[in-house]
Amino acid sequence: MTTLIGSEIRKLTTTRSTWWLMAVLVALCAGLAAALLFAGYGLDYPGMAPGAAESAQMLYRQPAATVYVIPMVVGTLLVTREYHTRTIVQTLLAEPRRGAVYAAKVLGGAAASAVGAAAAMAVTVAVGAAVFAANGDGPFLTDGDVVTTLAGSFGALALWGLIGVGLGALLRNQALAVALALVFTLLVEPVAGIVLNTADLPEASAYLPGGAANLMAGGSSFGEEGSALVGFAVLAAYTAAALAAGAARFVRYEP
Repeated sequence: MTTLIGSEIRKLTTTRSTWWLMAVLVALCAGLAAALLFAGYGLDYPGMAPGAAESAQMLYRQPAATVYVIPMVVGTLLVTREYHTRTIVQTLLAEPRRGAVYAAKVLGGAAASAVGAAAAMAVTVAVGAAVFAANGDGPFLTDGDVVTTLAGSFGALALWGLIGVGLGALLRNQALAVALALVFTLLVEPVAGIVLNTADLPEASAYLPGGAANLMAGGSSFGEEGSALVGFAVLAAYTAAALAAGAARFVRYEP
């Protein structure tokens, strides 16, 4: 199994698209952090009041609320790239136990998601700490609520990567999987959230994947407060369902 996992990680690290996506992830997190901090210190935006732990929380939960599609796409590519290039045939000839191959992809995806999540959080904290220090404020990294937000943001991003692995195994078509990930996260779920809020059901949006990720990071859903544990349970359920569906497809059907 160790050899299989190492093989999956090598497939990711030797592919340029993986590094491009990671670079985009880091750049977006840095840019978003800078924009939020400018809004707080330069434009007096109330939600980013200088010197407040709540401002640090808002900053640190942004990766989980905004850029989660990138770990998801990386996860889909881990599986669909092999079907796109037809190298899945060689992979299964080398290791006919499809369950073992799929498990290695899941674990490899988990490792990649963890690295991406760590990078996203590290650059967000670094930008925040630099600006906070320049303005005589602290980053509040020892505050209990802030630590919870950091952990929740990291965990949410990592789970999104695993959802991508399951989606890729289920669909197999690279273009379709990536397109579906983008359309759902950038269009379908935001529209669904607006519809639920208009229908006076804002709390229901917390049971959508993105809403659950935001709650997990200590945020709210259309102004409705919720529990980080509920957010984790909902997002973990989506992750388990995606991985189970992907496993059924990967193990049962010919490439």
